[in-house]
Amino acid sequence: MNNKLLTYTKQELIDYILTLEKALKQKEDQLSINIKWGGNLGQWKWLYAENKVFFNALKARTIGYEAEDIGQIGFEFFTSKLHPDDYDRVMDNMRQHLTGKTDAYEVEYRIMHREGYYLWYYDRGIVTKRDKDGKPLELEGIVFDITESKKLEEQLINYAQSDPLTDALNRRMLFKELEHQIYMNTYKNIPFSLLMFDVDKFKQINDTYGHLVGDEVLIETIQLINKSKRESDMTFRYGGDEFFLVLPNTRQEDALNLVSRIQDVFKKTPISSVGYVVLSMGVSQYKPGETIDQLINRVDQMMYQSKQK
Repeated sequence: MNNKLLTYTKQELIDYILTLEKALKQKEDQLSINIKWGGNLGQWKWLYAENKVFFNALKARTIGYEAEDIGQIGFEFFTSKLHPDDYDRVMDNMRQHLTGKTDAYEVEYRIMHREGYYLWYYDRGIVTKRDKDGKPLELEGIVFDITESKKLEEQLINYAQSDPLTDALNRRMLFKELEHQIYMNTYKNIPFSLLMFDVDKFKQINDTYGHLVGDEVLIETIQLINKSKRESDMTFRYGGDEFFLVLPNTRQEDALNLVSRIQDVFKKTPISSVGYVVLSMGVSQYKPGETIDQLINRVDQMMYQSKQK
């Protein structure tokens, strides 16, 4: 990918594309447009009635195909490689433009490489010729490979949502998820439980071995928790060595079973540098009508009581 493109904002790309569209309208009969920086994968043209697609060879090469090997293709060559979760959205976007309901076909989607992995494309085009009845005859547009910028976007989202040390979700995401679970309980009567835990004598571990070892203990603790929990359960760091597990669609009995399973794992699995650690845990099913603070305080008290045993 042209790294220079990553310095442009989406609005700057759209502004350039609008300039290109004016040129497209002036050159309807050409199969290519000679405009500087016409998109890092080049232009495409679709003869709609004949279902013939003309495109820059780089567009095909990026997903593992040589243009001369695939020869003349139709629109379905590319649409057949769309990610299943993107297919309907892309096709609906195209239909909306073909019928004149939108000014342009504009969409981001994942497309499968020949070797089976997906790349991200940003595609924008317009109908440049219609017949006397308004039916589309030709479309032209440009396409960008935005895979690297998507990876960066995902990293930024991850940084905003996750604890950088343990990779557990952060406190802000905990409150957001609890709001969602309370909504599901209130309006759809779906139960959930909340589990809180910390590492016993964690301050002593830090004082004895140092904070770097303390960090390793937290990292390995969450790794063990994630191996023990169910796939649907979500791990959150609340602060320090305090963590929560949100257990969707879970009643008290099943939550207690998970506690027992986690405790067994920690009894059998030592942590590097310090050996075996013990977790204090509190868990409870949500009671209808509780606020988030009331639920957290109640589970916190249960965890504190477990330390006294």
